[in-house]
Amino acid sequence: MKRLAAAVVCVLSGVGAAHAQNVAVAKVVAPSVVIPAPPPLWGGVYVGLNAGWGWGGSSEVPTVGTSIYDWASGALGMPFGFSSPYVTGLARLEQNGFLGGAQLGYNHLWSPNVMLGLETDIDGAIIRGSGASQGFAGQTDEHGLLHLQTGVASTRAGLSWLGSLRGRLGYVFAPSLLVYGTGGLAYGGGFANVFTYGAHWHPQDPIDHPDNPVTPNWGNYSDTRVGWIAGGGFEFMFAPRWSLKVEGLYYDLGSATLSTLPSAVINPEAPGSIAILNIATTRVKYDGALARFGVNYHFGWVDPPPVVAKY
Repeated sequence: MKRLAAAVVCVLSGVGAAHAQNVAVAKVVAPSVVIPAPPPLWGGVYVGLNAGWGWGGSSEVPTVGTSIYDWASGALGMPFGFSSPYVTGLARLEQNGFLGGAQLGYNHLWSPNVMLGLETDIDGAIIRGSGASQGFAGQTDEHGLLHLQTGVASTRAGLSWLGSLRGRLGYVFAPSLLVYGTGGLAYGGGFANVFTYGAHWHPQDPIDHPDNPVTPNWGNYSDTRVGWIAGGGFEFMFAPRWSLKVEGLYYDLGSATLSTLPSAVINPEAPGSIAILNIATTRVKYDGALARFGVNYHFGWVDPPPVVAKY
């Protein structure tokens, strides 16, 4: 009887040891299962910085001279305003320069792939250019004396800042890639200044009719312009909460007109007297293209640490 009990105990002990060994092996060889983090969530609020380069669109800047007083037309029998074209001409301003600033936006996923959004941005800009046009005028008076006048209108114009409020419509081609179109309201600080100078002379009779001094003059403009902006780009989510965007935009803030103060042609035979008064009127267009890149931080992203299941 004692022998039988001892045999049973031995068998049970062997079975228990084998089971414990199998459990230990199972713990070693059982694979760990990693639950991946969720895909990028494009929806929600984001904020970021941007920088880029701008090119002016309409480079032609016309200037037109106008007479507001002309003593010579009555005294010498010449057409009123005969000398005004002395600054009339067409300058070319190749506006371009750096811009950079910040943006704030909100995205809403209309469907898993379609995104609707709203974005506003404000950039400081040094988009500017300069150019000059040259004009010429000539007329013979009732005494047969030829009067000639030539002048230059030098113009400088550009944008000192640019902002926008735009809608965005995008498509999520891949979990981390968004392609979008955008458009809306644009506004910016436009400026321009014009400086004119010239000469009036009589090539046939320089002794009896000495050259008339022409006073230089200037005009300035600075104001907030309002218009529209449109374009498109793509955005890539390169890390949790962080994305990089590249976009191209076209803006149009309309045109502005500025005039110089009256520029006088002085009568040398009567010191201090004015023979002619002309002004120059210049029209500047504020439009162009932008190429920008930016970095955004997304508050809507959820990135819990990977969950490791253990057995």
